[in-house]
Amino acid sequence: MKSVIRLVLIIFLCSIPRFALATLNIYTEEWAPISFSVDGKPDGLAVQVVHEIQKRLNNHEPIRVVPWARGWKIMTEQPNTVLFTMTRTLERERMFSMIGPVAVGTTNFYALKNSQLNINSIEDAKQAKAIGVYRSSVEEQLLLERGFSNIAPSSTPLLSAKQLMKQRIDLWCNANLTAPSILAEAGASIDDVKSLYTISANHLYIAFSKGTPSEEIDKWKEALISIKADGTFAQIYHRWLPNDAPPMETERIGL
Repeated sequence: MKSVIRLVLIIFLCSIPRFALATLNIYTEEWAPISFSVDGKPDGLAVQVVHEIQKRLNNHEPIRVVPWARGWKIMTEQPNTVLFTMTRTLERERMFSMIGPVAVGTTNFYALKNSQLNINSIEDAKQAKAIGVYRSSVEEQLLLERGFSNIAPSSTPLLSAKQLMKQRIDLWCNANLTAPSILAEAGASIDDVKSLYTISANHLYIAFSKGTPSEEIDKWKEALISIKADGTFAQIYHRWLPNDAPPMETERIGL
């Protein structure tokens, strides 16, 4: 009898779709207004988009706000992990699956308004004494790949912004989408700085770690498509970025 029960249980488990067995661990970062925490609860543009996807998929997994370096480490080590938002790069396409974009902006070098620095190319920035970046972020990776030795990584973008305002660094490398909110949190304003050079476009995606069931990722993609199609996505986007046009295309890239 026990062997029969065991056989029936095995058959039942094997008959369940592979994606139904996956429990996703979902992470984001402190990067307002795209994602951030308020009284321990996640909020922001991308958080609200992910919440809407979860609602439509009947997914109730919590979203945890962690430092980007920690989220990145988990993403590279564990399957069934979601990390957002992630800037699209060729290297990351080889490492993860991504759906989106959920936001589009630029990555810039910022300096104080009265700075005498002139940056006409990315190579010019190598002459700066120090460039503040978010540790393990795409900005740090981008500069390291281009041979920069004058970067000053911080555990949060806020610390880099504060260092710029206190003139402890010459340049701050950050996305235009989040720079105003980060500066405001630092007690400053976007009017206190100037963008000296745009490094690249910044397309932000929801990323899934290697080993996450492909069927699950496709379900998230279809939910995102429906959110964009019925106007929900545009409403969320304009709530946080009222002057920007939301990216209405949806694609799956990477693994």
